[in-house]
Amino acid sequence: MTFRSFLAQLLIPMASLAQSTAGTARMGMPQPEAVRIGHLKVWMLKDGQVSLEGSLLKGLAPTDARRMLGGKDAAATPVNAFLVQMPGMNVLVDTGLGKDPLGGKDPGEDQGHLVEQLAAAGVRPSGIDLILITHYHFDHIGGLLNADGTRAFPRARLVVPLSEQTFWLRGPSSLPEPLRGRIPRLKAIFSAYEKARAFRTFADGEDPAPGIHALAAHGHTGGHTVYAFHSKGQDLWCIGDLIHFGAVQFERPEVGVTFDLEGERAVRVREELFREAARSKVVLAGAHLPQFVRIEAKGTGYGALPVPQR
Repeated sequence: MTFRSFLAQLLIPMASLAQSTAGTARMGMPQPEAVRIGHLKVWMLKDGQVSLEGSLLKGLAPTDARRMLGGKDAAATPVNAFLVQMPGMNVLVDTGLGKDPLGGKDPGEDQGHLVEQLAAAGVRPSGIDLILITHYHFDHIGGLLNADGTRAFPRARLVVPLSEQTFWLRGPSSLPEPLRGRIPRLKAIFSAYEKARAFRTFADGEDPAPGIHALAAHGHTGGHTVYAFHSKGQDLWCIGDLIHFGAVQFERPEVGVTFDLEGERAVRVREELFREAARSKVVLAGAHLPQFVRIEAKGTGYGALPVPQR
């Protein structure tokens, strides 16, 4: 199965996402470096890279999209997970695409680097204590299982938003037609953790673990969730797919993407969370951003300021 056919099942109309990915040479990912947030150490783990076409943007003229993408029709886009080292606990937020998410992979596709990225950060899969999932698209949960269907993280508890679990598994008739074929794969992934008694859900407004706050950010999917960490007066948010095109949606947060489940709601949530992130000087860790950033108000949008890794 090619990356294009995989992603056709991943999001709503996502086949176009990877049109220019199949020819990308496999070149590996840069070594992760830690950012310190108070007592926390945080690593951006680059599991892979895809190409997002500017035509996926909604509410932006094609000429403006091309200009904001540096004269290109697509943006080379990372697929990230995040390791957050808290006192006494290693937390993994999302798990990337994995090596073999749906039983086949094009050799030209660059994905499945999560374990080697963890190793570069000094952590084995058995060293992960807690896994948090922002939402159920396969570029966020693809690394949960080994190729043989066993848990990739044998000691970890898997904790997910109840609203996301309910949206996907409440019954196929309530899902949009393009998404219904994903249910068996989702059940297989989560059952591996359920059988080990290492799976639980949390409700909106409930903290998934001590010291970690969940911010409901629904819109991209039915239960998309941001995870907030606080230490010594500093804040980190792992924002999942709150933003896809950093070159566009910081400056123009009202611009959506075609594969948001509820486009207007996703825009509203992004605008609300960006306002708070700018006010509170939060460090943002995006699944599809190339680096950690803080944002500040700039005109009607925001400017992104890189956070040094050290």
